[in-house]
Amino acid sequence: MIYTVYIDVLFLVNLIMDAAVLFLVRLCLNRPAPFRRLLLAAAAGSVWACLATAAQAWDISGLSGIQAAAGGVLKALGGLPGTAAAGAGMAWIAFEWGSTGEKRERIGRLFRETAGLFLGAAILGGVWNGLENLLAGREGRRLSPESLSLAAWAAMGAGAFFTGLFLWKTAQEWVRRRRYLCRVRLAFRGRETETAALLDTGNRLVSPDGGRPVHVLEYEVCREICERVDGVIYIPYSCVGRQRGVIPGITLDWMEIIRGEERTKVNRPLVGIVRQPLSPDGSYHMLLNEKSEGE
Repeated sequence: MIYTVYIDVLFLVNLIMDAAVLFLVRLCLNRPAPFRRLLLAAAAGSVWACLATAAQAWDISGLSGIQAAAGGVLKALGGLPGTAAAGAGMAWIAFEWGSTGEKRERIGRLFRETAGLFLGAAILGGVWNGLENLLAGREGRRLSPESLSLAAWAAMGAGAFFTGLFLWKTAQEWVRRRRYLCRVRLAFRGRETETAALLDTGNRLVSPDGGRPVHVLEYEVCREICERVDGVIYIPYSCVGRQRGVIPGITLDWMEIIRGEERTKVNRPLVGIVRQPLSPDGSYHMLLNEKSEGE
């Protein structure tokens, strides 16, 4: 079977796809990169794709010596080492070209950016195939450029990009929450309980009497150890989108923050009590103050 490949179409399609993947990586990793560098890196990736495609169609069985060696090198472009090198080159052009800092730090960033590039390509490719199968129906037919309008293909591309962005951001949020989730033991007047907590780096709440860090706990958990409390203080707070207010706070005997094998004990922590759930999905019931990392 003979396939006809138009090199200009191949270059343009890969340019658009590579630019979309690089832009996705830029958004998700929050890397500073001007659009001209993204386009330059995408163009380099398109040139590699064209060379790799041409090399795979090159018959080197009848060649010998230097020509055969050159042909073998070109054919390696389409293999795993060539693909990895091309991805690293694109990441370097887009994000690390002209960057400063220690060599070890730059190599580490390049490794993460290259991994993000392949992850982004896998996500976008998977979403694209899913949309393609959905539009193709159950007959198993393949979509061709002639079967859909340019606007429909552009809509599929936009849908794949934004779906991929949503999936990546969702995975990032899950990893972030898993990183900061921990178990906390609370003690008050001889009674103890344990609950799940989130180390909230945005929680800078402090008491009005000396600036003690305030941790936030759900009322239902507090009831397990505090039936009656004396010496309640009221802590002013404010948050984005809501008016200022106050929440009641009590001082516990101690709390122990458990992260794997690491245990950190905090004596006489100040805890603010709220009635509304702190987690939409119930995965945690306490917010630790950001200063917990240094306690």
